[in-house]
Amino acid sequence: MNILITSDSKTLLDDELKKIIKDSTNKIVYNYSEVSLSDILEEAGYVSMFNEMKYLIIKNVSLFGKEKENSKNSESLINYLSNPNSNTTLIFTTYDGVDKRKSIFKKWQELAEYKELKAPIGYELINETKKMIMKKNYLIEDNGVRYIVNACVNNYDLIVNEINKFSLLLKENTMITMDILKDLISVNVKDNQFKFVDAVILKDMKLSFDLLEDLKCLKVESLQLINLLAREYRLMLMVDLLEEKHNSKEIMQELKLADWQLQKIVKNKAKYHLDDLKDNLLSLTKLDYEIKSGLKDKWLGFESFLVNLFEY
Repeated sequence: MNILITSDSKTLLDDELKKIIKDSTNKIVYNYSEVSLSDILEEAGYVSMFNEMKYLIIKNVSLFGKEKENSKNSESLINYLSNPNSNTTLIFTTYDGVDKRKSIFKKWQELAEYKELKAPIGYELINETKKMIMKKNYLIEDNGVRYIVNACVNNYDLIVNEINKFSLLLKENTMITMDILKDLISVNVKDNQFKFVDAVILKDMKLSFDLLEDLKCLKVESLQLINLLAREYRLMLMVDLLEEKHNSKEIMQELKLADWQLQKIVKNKAKYHLDDLKDNLLSLTKLDYEIKSGLKDKWLGFESFLVNLFEY
């Protein structure tokens, strides 16, 4: 079986992959931007020594959507699909949708399977949210359900993430009141962005990646986070340089900062050497260029930067 899965929900896509793969450990995962189609098809064609089923998962595939059609790639894929390896399940996934007018997509539908998974919206989303909460053995009123949906900006993935946190903090059969919800749920996307930047600056690795997952669910772009983080390093660097010749009032006027903002920056920059601030800012500037130029995947590149940052 060969299958192309498109979805606007990471949760739904992950759940579908689990259904297909089940308990198999014989799986290989590639990111489409980091491997050629010829290498993918070569791997798909390999026969296992023990003749067992292999699952080859290719994430973030743009072949059927925004990528310009390449006749050589199309021909290679069609040739493989016409005579596939019966011991390989080739799975292409994408969050960016497909262009159903493209000839390669039409050919895929003829020779393989296509599945589109859409997250619930409107009343369906409210009903699904209530079902998930009840399934976890919690009690909640309808206004509480609507609060969760609104606080998570109608985003199915973020709702699932928030509900999964309940079991870590609440006992079963708890009546989830509005007061409890307001304590548990992050209401504002911007608030989460600033919390993320603060966590990175303070080198809190676990919190940074937890918040990053929430922000991904909210469809926040990595470039937006890169720019926010770069701004913070730039401010720390500028304050450090200005402190040599200017007092606090002059620095606030120059950088248009409030007193509390300057105090926070001064406190944070004390954790860094001047060269580290320069290196981090340079790395983010380079990363911004590489992502915009298509040289690096927008999330893998950013996550790699964060891992390197936390290692030092």
